[in-house]
Amino acid sequence: MFADRVDAATIAVEKSTADLVLVAGGDDAMWPSLPFAEELAARRRTAGLPVRLISGPDAGHRPRFPGESPAPVSASFLYGGSPAADAALGTDAWPHVLDALRGGRPRRA
Repeated sequence: MFADRVDAATIAVEKSTADLVLVAGGDDAMWPSLPFAEELAARRRTAGLPVRLISGPDAGHRPRFPGESPAPVSASFLYGGSPAADAALGTDAWPHVLDALRGGRPRRA
């Protein structure tokens, strides 16, 4: 449908010097976040740049970081996952997010 706009919309992660942390749920019902995150991670690795991909096969579109309550049910959107899986992904990702914000070196994920 918008194939002619893909190049313009592509995020050039292989050119960024930012510390990249990708968090994706494998049960995301809104869009294929895990395959997209895997593609971004592969492009970073091909360019010889660090990347952290934190994923949970049963998590949905909205991972919950420690201290966050479960997301309210939406009448408009399907998010996938479950409160437990979303919280587990957020808990797994949280140390990596904090480390990136502090300017730390990427951990193996």
